[in-house]
Amino acid sequence: MIDRRSFLTKTSEAALGATFLPLTSTEKSLPQLKKPLDKSDAELITDESFWYQVQQCYVQNPHFINLEAGYFSPAANVTLEDQIDNVRMINESPSFYMRRKQFEERDALRQQLADFAGCGTDELIMTRNTTESLNIIIQGLTLKEGEEILRTNREYPSMIQALDQRQKRFGTPVKVVPLPLVPDLQEQIVQLIEKAVTSKTKVILVSFMTYLTGQVLPVKEICALAHKKGIEVIVDGAHAFAHVPFKISDLDCDYFACSLHKWLCAPLGNGLLYVKKGKASKIWPLFGDTDFAEDNIKKLEHFGTQPCANQLSIAAAIRFHESIGSSLKASRLNYLKHYWVSKVKSFPKIKINTPLGEGQSYAICNLGVEGMSPNELVDTLYSEYKIFTVAIDNDDIQGARIAPHLYTTIKELDKLVEALTKIVSK
Repeated sequence: MIDRRSFLTKTSEAALGATFLPLTSTEKSLPQLKKPLDKSDAELITDESFWYQVQQCYVQNPHFINLEAGYFSPAANVTLEDQIDNVRMINESPSFYMRRKQFEERDALRQQLADFAGCGTDELIMTRNTTESLNIIIQGLTLKEGEEILRTNREYPSMIQALDQRQKRFGTPVKVVPLPLVPDLQEQIVQLIEKAVTSKTKVILVSFMTYLTGQVLPVKEICALAHKKGIEVIVDGAHAFAHVPFKISDLDCDYFACSLHKWLCAPLGNGLLYVKKGKASKIWPLFGDTDFAEDNIKKLEHFGTQPCANQLSIAAAIRFHESIGSSLKASRLNYLKHYWVSKVKSFPKIKINTPLGEGQSYAICNLGVEGMSPNELVDTLYSEYKIFTVAIDNDDIQGARIAPHLYTTIKELDKLVEALTKIVSK
């Protein structure tokens, strides 16, 4: 016989449980993007009436033009509203949600993200950003004394620092291979890496798309080369994921990391780490966890209490992305780059630091102006023309990184061209 207290407890739990519907039941309605039936995707790339609909799905600060999508991008309105709803839902039942629903819903989300990324649920964990994901691998890899990690000279500073820390802590040698700024062919990159490999090389760290210039590196070919020599490959996919059209399985890499708040437009503080099936046992967790078997990737997902509302809204970001399509999105981003670059690349004093060949870059492009430091150029663009971007000043690369997104209008890019025209004419 159930006593009154037990009955009330069970009834209350059932009532609370009913408020947590499956992810698919709480989805916000996607905006109805009307694609003209008489136009192919190739024609839609330049159909400004269609992209106006997409632009209306974002809210942007009206006081400046945002051409810095590379740091992180705003969530589309539907994703933002979903995040707000999730914050309210969890805030209403905080400990109950965290103890009773958190892991169930994270696993449902894991399945959606794995399907989108092109890997198995047993190969993926959710993190807070690329840096965290890559540190799990870099600091956790099991290597023998003298075994070497090879990286390029185009890697992100946080990753260089992570490798430096590993070298200081474990004595792991780190070798750097310099890459050309604008290679003639992608094969040139593969050849330079192959030439730098030695019998001591056991791991290669390479960016899919460099943060400096948006240059796309031939990671699939690098992975194929490495595996022939028994070398593992870590891919920094921060700028490529949901930007370049690909699936992780296409690359055949061993480890892959990215931030979901960049080109996927998920809420800030979301990342992904992929570990190829069978390799999790080689990685020590960044935070100790003995609840899972050595070969279970979930042992790497122990971060303590997490901002679940942010994570849950990854699903809404995926749905919005898929309503446009990966291929069409990538083509549009590539078009936006070529639109403004084609108008200024022949200007005196302007240097384009990004390769423009087919598949060598997409939205991001780096340009320098002769006689101006990167900071001077970026400050001038903002102070005089209200165009916001970021300065890149790194060895042989000096310029402004221009990174439009789907919310960027042609009118805004025309203002960039007008500003650059005035700057170089002074």
